[in-house]
Amino acid sequence: MTGAFRIIARVHELRSQPGKSPCRLYKVGDEFDLSKPEEKEKICRWAYNAMFPFLTVLEFGGALPWEPDPEKAYVACPDPHNIVVFELRKAGELVKRPSP
Repeated sequence: MTGAFRIIARVHELRSQPGKSPCRLYKVGDEFDLSKPEEKEKICRWAYNAMFPFLTVLEFGGALPWEPDPEKAYVACPDPHNIVVFELRKAGELVKRPSP
């Protein structure tokens, strides 16, 4: 068994072009525990693919040197019209996972 940190994704900000509605999938403050498959499924695939590299670093104990808080990272989905900014944070608990 190996361990990994639980990562919580929280919708930090919604941005949209003038005159356009923001993304309708989320509202600011929505949270998702990404250690749970049923929670991962609630994240748009486009957004999840953007956050995956950052998620992996945090999940396995790393930190991103440009972030002021080593326990967090901020990632924006790549939708150019309705951007959702997610805060990823370590939940501080190790989740046991089977070794590959």
